[in-house]
Amino acid sequence: MTATWDGLGLRWTVDPGTEVTVEETGPHASCPPVLVLAGVCVVTLVPPEDQTAWRGCAMFLRRLRDQADELATLLEIRVEGRDRVER
Repeated sequence: MTATWDGLGLRWTVDPGTEVTVEETGPHASCPPVLVLAGVCVVTLVPPEDQTAWRGCAMFLRRLRDQADELATLLEIRVEGRDRVER
């Protein structure tokens, strides 16, 4: 995974070596787990400190999961289509 500035913001380019893990930050509720994407650079998604906002954070993470799944499907379809054209 590499990060570049594209004029609108940061753009992370994912590669097959990018790891995605959930890391515990401590045993207490005040130390919530985080989502880590690690490659050439590291991106950490951290829940808000206010635990009353965690439900909204969970909803965002589920939307992120759903959209990542949609992107994966679109990429697979395009690769399969290109494979058919190249044969």
